[in-house]
Amino acid sequence: MKVLKESGFNAEKIVENGNKFLTANGYLGYRGTLDEFTKEECVGLNVAGVYDGVKGKWRETINVFNPFYLVAQADNIPLAARGENVLSHEISLDISKGLFDRKTTFNVNGATVTLECQRFVNAAEKTNLCSRAIISADRDMILTLKVGVDTDIWELNGPHFKDVKTEIGGNRIIACGVTQELGYSVKVYCDYSSPVEEFSGGFGIIKADIKKDEKFVLDRVAHVLLGKEESKFDKYDSAYKAHVNEWKRLWSAARIEIKDDDRAQFALDYSIYHLLILAPKGEYSIAARGLSGQTYKGAVFWDTEIFMLPFFLGTLPDCAKNLIKYRINTLPQARKKAREYGYGGAFYAWESQNGYDACSDFNVTDVFTHRPVRTYFKDKQIHISADVAYAILNYYNHTGDDELMFSGGLETILECAEFARTYSYYNHIKNRYELLDVIGPDEYHERVNNNTYTNYMFYLTAKRGVELAEKYACAYPERFKAVLGKLPENIIENLKNWLQKLYLPQPDANGVIEQFDGYFKLEDVGVEEVRSRLVHPNEYWGGSGGVATATRVIKQADVIMLFNLYPDLFSKEIQRANYDFYLPYTEHGSSLSHCAYALTACRTGDKSGAYKAFLDSAEIDLRGGGKQWAGEIYIGGTHPAASGGAWMTAVFGFGYRHKET
Repeated sequence: MKVLKESGFNAEKIVENGNKFLTANGYLGYRGTLDEFTKEECVGLNVAGVYDGVKGKWRETINVFNPFYLVAQADNIPLAARGENVLSHEISLDISKGLFDRKTTFNVNGATVTLECQRFVNAAEKTNLCSRAIISADRDMILTLKVGVDTDIWELNGPHFKDVKTEIGGNRIIACGVTQELGYSVKVYCDYSSPVEEFSGGFGIIKADIKKDEKFVLDRVAHVLLGKEESKFDKYDSAYKAHVNEWKRLWSAARIEIKDDDRAQFALDYSIYHLLILAPKGEYSIAARGLSGQTYKGAVFWDTEIFMLPFFLGTLPDCAKNLIKYRINTLPQARKKAREYGYGGAFYAWESQNGYDACSDFNVTDVFTHRPVRTYFKDKQIHISADVAYAILNYYNHTGDDELMFSGGLETILECAEFARTYSYYNHIKNRYELLDVIGPDEYHERVNNNTYTNYMFYLTAKRGVELAEKYACAYPERFKAVLGKLPENIIENLKNWLQKLYLPQPDANGVIEQFDGYFKLEDVGVEEVRSRLVHPNEYWGGSGGVATATRVIKQADVIMLFNLYPDLFSKEIQRANYDFYLPYTEHGSSLSHCAYALTACRTGDKSGAYKAFLDSAEIDLRGGGKQWAGEIYIGGTHPAASGGAWMTAVFGFGYRHKET
């Protein structure tokens, strides 16, 4: 399996490489930065599902103290990648083992000194991460290493810790702190294989004499502990062995081989790697930017259910179950949100932090006025509840897990359907129910009526929920009665009646389904024309006054996305007509978009279009692609949903067509 490498040091790529060379284990994510780097270079050790909010700022996941800070000197000359004495520099990521390596050589008064560091986040132990530094020279040298657990950390909306203190004990340095909002106790400690001396200012000094062509080795074994957690690894070698064995297990479940296409093979391997490093180790979920940092507040979006869950269903079903349980466990918060908006059922968080909706009313800042712009993602992207229900149904279709359905699954599906029913408006003139004032997957057009994706997704949610209810009423009457007792009175009969009159947009004479009411009346211009109207490169395209709002240009796949979730809903001819129609209008302003078109292209015969879109999805983090800004808000990081989309394209797109032929 190919190793990702980059030679030469380029300061402009520090942030990009932090994402590109990320290592993680589903709980901890360590950005691909260098040992001597600090918060200025966006060093981040992110923790899944642990949030903190500082008054007046967004809540977000926490980055914790950096245990691997190391600044080396040889004969009092600094060994740093930014230095003028660098002879060569290379970083690499072995995705077969989840290993990050750096190797830098320096000129030290005419001698050559080499600094190598290997690092991994232990796949076999969620709290553990390790690093081994090796320093050698072609003449005798005196080494001085400044080491410690750096508490001056990179945060987007911090500071998240109070009562921070650092102490030393033997060869161990410990940093402790308490989160501001909920008072979580966090301890990060690092054990060193060499004596730590002269401890001051939170850092220690390690000194050593090295002989010509001999190697000085420093092992660092670190742990991130919340509360009273403990960890079992205290030696680098034993942790490394367990870590590598776990990666063998993961790849044995997940590897897909592509014949005669090295580029596609590595792109898919890299995508799978980015999914495997996010496999949850408990009943929590995966953030939209994974473990690459605090972007999007570390919140969970529909990305997980629609784009990532299929991978785990096909490879690591226990992890898939954890993702489903996360949504079932947060049903109370979804019910509460629905009530707050005046509806019944369950309205799930658009940006979920353990069920709490972290989505702001003002998600974008105007680049001209520098004022926040009111957006309606939290209020109007109601399809999130249909997406959650779809995920539970998808899990059930793969597993037949009746126990999970009786442990909240069926209840959640029906409550999501009930939310849509109570949200809907009965049009007496047209004798039908409509879903008005919504946002579909295309976020450039807010507050539209009868978005095709939204209407169909809720129709199919309610239809399948009613079918399951009737099945369980016959097969398990007592257990079903217990579920029914938790739901609104007459919910099944009400949903049946609603299904008969819910409006479902139909294809026109050309086979095209209008994305929402009035879409065909919008200005008929393409993506490049709209792009040419930008005055500032970071302008937001949508909202009330965006350059795309009054046009047919859309952010991402919308109608096309529906075809991928329910490929038998419309004929291939209808799907191809919509593919051909909407593709020229799609900006692909979301990393979720390319894979949606790739899948439909596979089904409808556009092989070259499918291949291009597959690579656009699979290589997004390899290329350093994707938008970094929405207005003045930083949205950079990895794109695990695109990785999931690449896997789906390989399996359900190219794989399906290969089987067909």
